[in-house]
Amino acid sequence: MKADLIDHPKLCEAQDCLTSSGMPARLRDLWERFPLASKSLLSVFDQAIVSGTSFVTAVIIGRATSPDQLGLYYLTLSIVLVALGIQEQLVAAPYTVYSKRRHGTELALYAGSAWLHHFALTAVSIVVLLAVIAALSLAGSADIVPGLWALVGAGPLLLLREGIRRFAFANLQLVSAIAVDASVALAQLSGLLLLAHFDRLSVFTIYAMMGGACAIASLGWYLLNPPVARLQHRRFFPDWWHNWSFSKWALRSYLVGNTTFYIMPWILNLAVGTAATGVLGACGTLVGVTNILLAGVANVLTPQAAHAFAVGGRADLSRLLRRTAAILALVLGSFCVLLLVTGDRLAVFVYGNQFQGCGAILTTLALSVLMTALGMTTGTGLWAIEQPRSNFLADVCWIVVTLVSAVFLVFPFGALGAALATLAGTFVAAIVRTVILVRALDPTRLEAHAS
Repeated sequence: MKADLIDHPKLCEAQDCLTSSGMPARLRDLWERFPLASKSLLSVFDQAIVSGTSFVTAVIIGRATSPDQLGLYYLTLSIVLVALGIQEQLVAAPYTVYSKRRHGTELALYAGSAWLHHFALTAVSIVVLLAVIAALSLAGSADIVPGLWALVGAGPLLLLREGIRRFAFANLQLVSAIAVDASVALAQLSGLLLLAHFDRLSVFTIYAMMGGACAIASLGWYLLNPPVARLQHRRFFPDWWHNWSFSKWALRSYLVGNTTFYIMPWILNLAVGTAATGVLGACGTLVGVTNILLAGVANVLTPQAAHAFAVGGRADLSRLLRRTAAILALVLGSFCVLLLVTGDRLAVFVYGNQFQGCGAILTTLALSVLMTALGMTTGTGLWAIEQPRSNFLADVCWIVVTLVSAVFLVFPFGALGAALATLAGTFVAAIVRTVILVRALDPTRLEAHAS
């Protein structure tokens, strides 16, 4: 890893090229006048690549295999997503906030520690995965074991690719992230189409192809745009404990709240079967198209919110969050209305007639995404004022309401019951999180917290 020591860049070199003399003067003026909007557009474009890749991957698997195979793919994918989420809370989240207060040599050393933390957590993830494989093999659950073995090799590469993205977004190096994700999309989708053509798609070959695509993109990133970091092993634990005051609450909130999305397919699989899990996953993928906007905004909202509060205080942060919430509510609300009107036509068009009757599931999941978006916005505000533990109550409400609802809804209603339980949890969490943020932004409370 490159050990150069330079000042903290405001933007990466590729982004500077966008505002060079080659850009029309009027467009360049707009770019410089509205930096948040400019970065958000790049972030949304990048997320369009990521979400589009996930969407087309699911479509290829759904059309070339069966709902059962698609269900196994989603079950295995949930393990990857949980590992990615844990790494994000423990490494990327504190780095995004604290890196804004470091420059030059100190920033390079801090970035080096963050990468060491990333690789250490990757090693732990592989050890846990091997233990899970051993347990499932002894229990006789042979169907999913080949996919898990594929994750042993592909998992570190999937985690590395996501780590590159998170560090790029934290440093507002958006063009670098776009280059990595575009390379993954090209290699992954080409490989999967080739496997489907020769009828060689399986959970094992799918993840092997995904891992290979991440390896190619990560190698290209390192050779062309290596990270500005300096590795010093003696800083591993001091920086870890410094981050822990923040990340422990971010991790608790994630484990309590966000993992319900990944637990639900397993609950549905145990109660109904892999075919219902495949239906829920397919509908989730279609609704997940909205992640192009949601995750794109989230990637730049966290560093921008931290900067807004550090520079302009409560007023600037509140203004940023209100504007973001209004945009998300307008766009995602319109998407919910569209799905309500069209019913299951989108699912049948994409996946075929075997997915008829999914209209109610699609609309319910879309409403859940809307609630998640509003909760994400208020939760980001709590991160910006360094009160991540204030999110914890909302996340406790989230998982309790979701799991209790699932007990009563999943068995009689199947995939629709799982979607309704998810909506109930996200709705309650969004309300609680908003109330907490309003109280936390009270000037007297902020002064007490600062003191």
